[in-house]
Amino acid sequence: MDAIQRRVASDRLLGGLTAGTAVLITLYAAGVSTSQVRVITTWLAIAVIHVFLVWVAFSTAKTPGLPAPTRRFWHSVAAAGVIYLFGDIAQTVTAARDPSATIAATGGPVHQAALSIGSALLMITLLTVPLGFASRRERSRFWMDVATVMVAAVVVGWHLVVPDRPGAVLDMAAPVLAGPVILLLCVFVVAKLVMSGTAPFTRACGMIGAGGAAIKTAADALSRDGLPEDQLHWYLACTIAAHALLTIGLRVNQLQLAGTPEILHPKQTKPYSLLPYGAIAVTYLLLTIAVIRRDAATVPIALAGTAVSTLLVVLRQLTAFRDNARLLTELDVKVQELHVTQEGLRESLDERDALAARLRHHAFHDGLTGLPNRSLYAERLDAALQAGGPVVAMLIDLDDFKQVNDEWGHGAGDSLLREVAQRLRACVRATDTVARIGGDEFAVLLSPESAGDASAIAARMVRVVESPVAVPGAGSARVGASVGIAVSSALTKDGDDLLREADHAMYAVKRDGKGSYALAPSR
Repeated sequence: MDAIQRRVASDRLLGGLTAGTAVLITLYAAGVSTSQVRVITTWLAIAVIHVFLVWVAFSTAKTPGLPAPTRRFWHSVAAAGVIYLFGDIAQTVTAARDPSATIAATGGPVHQAALSIGSALLMITLLTVPLGFASRRERSRFWMDVATVMVAAVVVGWHLVVPDRPGAVLDMAAPVLAGPVILLLCVFVVAKLVMSGTAPFTRACGMIGAGGAAIKTAADALSRDGLPEDQLHWYLACTIAAHALLTIGLRVNQLQLAGTPEILHPKQTKPYSLLPYGAIAVTYLLLTIAVIRRDAATVPIALAGTAVSTLLVVLRQLTAFRDNARLLTELDVKVQELHVTQEGLRESLDERDALAARLRHHAFHDGLTGLPNRSLYAERLDAALQAGGPVVAMLIDLDDFKQVNDEWGHGAGDSLLREVAQRLRACVRATDTVARIGGDEFAVLLSPESAGDASAIAARMVRVVESPVAVPGAGSARVGASVGIAVSSALTKDGDDLLREADHAMYAVKRDGKGSYALAPSR
């Protein structure tokens, strides 16, 4: 950006245009030379300005990296500049023949025709620049905005151009359509393109060009009721400034694009425009002025323009309301779909959690008895040891269980194991852990609340296991239980170490005749 600013500040052509225009305006304001000389000088200066305009436009079209639509646009600008130049030459000849005539300053028929044709070419080119509309609705809204501003431009042009005298309507309409309408439409489309982010020129170029059009409109206002001598120099100054600003804007655009054509890449902008609302405000203002002045020639046009522009804005709002309703409906549908998706996702998450819980249960529980398996028991035992304090572990081995399997089959053995598991679980608190860690081996981890009752719990387990167990097809079966108890100490290394002590105590019971319990010696 600093490089662009340096190029603009040091450009000789830009500096010459600015300085030359400023000098002429200063001389006009100071009243130097006669009005006839100023008129001829004005048109000669405008012709020179348009020569620069044509050169700048052709040079911009050759800028590397520009897309084809942008190149076509700048070729059209150059063509419009050639048409302007032709009108300038014709007007210079007209002014030289009779510098005192009104048309010598305001422009003769040939100049007006050239101005209208060139401006119309620019307007058509601007309107055909791709705006990047994604739908027919956006395109229709744009054209309604253009129509609204067109109506306002007609009213403004009529107010500025038509003098306070009666005349034929068609005779009045020609100058209105020839000048301000086209210029104001160009201003609107330039602003619309800049705001849409798809303009084939930079924002600075658009703003400077719009300023030139505004000054040209001010000049037309000065000539509305003729040009007295005390206003002629201001009219000529505004006319030169307007054409100079247009060329200056094009030159600034060219300098900004030099080396950085990506500056024209589409940008995200607001999805709405306030210009049509400003245009309708202008029509109402001019209608009010015409009514106060009792301007018979302007009131009907202003009234009709107000009605048409109001209708267009109403149609624009109705279109917006329909679009809003459609968007709300689509949003409601999307919200419902989102709710359905969320419900489905919630159900999926619930199913996932349930599946995860089932998988974890299967991974850490015995499939036959439903008790915790060796992995879960070891995890809880290690956690208890890490928590500190004495930990009580028991190992229980069923006596004579192999005989049940051999005599009655594995089905009877499975039934017996399930019943023994329930009996062992009933002997402890809910905070204690009873696990099946092998074929006919069980392990118990007592919570701190139960640790003091270890011997009583072990004796109770021996008794309940010895009770006969009803098994299908076998009547009843009977097994015993040998229980080894181990209490952790400072010398206990880990859970496996504590279980080995309980295992040793359990085998000591088996050696002594089974069906009892024993406490591992303390270390």
